[in-house]
Amino acid sequence: MKNVERACNEFFDCLHTAITEDDFRRVAERTAHALGFRWFAYLERNSDSSRLISSYPKSWTEHYFKEGYDKIDPVLQKPRVNDRLAFWDGRDARSASSAKERRMFDDAMSFRIRTGLTIRIPTGKNQLAAFTLAVDDRSLMLDRFIASSHEVLHMLGLNYHAHVSARIELTNASVRANIPLSQRERQCLAWTSDGKTMQDIADLLGVSLAG
Repeated sequence: MKNVERACNEFFDCLHTAITEDDFRRVAERTAHALGFRWFAYLERNSDSSRLISSYPKSWTEHYFKEGYDKIDPVLQKPRVNDRLAFWDGRDARSASSAKERRMFDDAMSFRIRTGLTIRIPTGKNQLAAFTLAVDDRSLMLDRFIASSHEVLHMLGLNYHAHVSARIELTNASVRANIPLSQRERQCLAWTSDGKTMQDIADLLGVSLAG
């Protein structure tokens, strides 16, 4: 539980200093790995465009959109009940509602994307946002973590969406030119401004000040 708390604290801290899509990709990928997942994906779509920030294999995401799976993916559809966290497994192909839906699950399995969860994020009309964590090998330990951590995982998805929406729209060439620091350097400066000591920051980063 201590490792989960540490991973979440670093996640929230890093979100405050992330600016570009690459920043946000690294933040979510590190957190996904720390929590026991192999991949993450964040999808935001409206009537005019869509944005994907993901650590999935590029060949899978290209295939996913080429086949139009984002239009029929059941975990992205509005739930019948007020449940914004959808757990899914490649074996769901057996109970898929259409041949295309079954093919989507089979195709995901061929890329070793077996199981995961998707946090559905409330958005406006004709909009969609979702944050997904996935693995290639399901385990009892991971199932237990997911079952006991719905609230934490929901907060991760909501905060990620909020920061991505707010920050990426502000990013342009002039902003980048005026911020030569790396994402990790900006993170350390933010911690310093919050009153954290060098030792505090070292502990958060998991590094030693010795030598």
